[in-house]
Amino acid sequence: MKGLLLDTNALLRLELESASFSSSTREALLKAERYVSVVSAAEIAIKASIGKLPLPEPFSVDFTGAFQNLLDRSMITLLPLDLPVIAQLRHLPLHHRDPFDRLIIAQAFAAGLTVVTSDRAFAAYAGLEILEI
Repeated sequence: MKGLLLDTNALLRLELESASFSSSTREALLKAERYVSVVSAAEIAIKASIGKLPLPEPFSVDFTGAFQNLLDRSMITLLPLDLPVIAQLRHLPLHHRDPFDRLIIAQAFAAGLTVVTSDRAFAAYAGLEILEI
């Protein structure tokens, strides 16, 4: 599988601030298959529930429908979390302490995807392909 795995921040920026992407980043996003981990949905739900992430009305009424609508609008495929990804976590050095990001990194390695992120800590993982935004 080749394509781009958007981390949570990249997904939110794509939805809310896509004009902030450089033209080369927008072009790369248009050309490649785009994926988001189910981990990002969990991170968004958790951060919204504790007041760290305000979400528009549709999310408070029907989170599942609003999240799926977001993915559909941007033609993004949702990746499930499976045991090979969890197994990949055993081999990751502890360069990044955020468990959501570690899961996304493991998923990128397991699926052979390039991570789209603005988080510079991802670069500490040798062999991880990154499209920095």
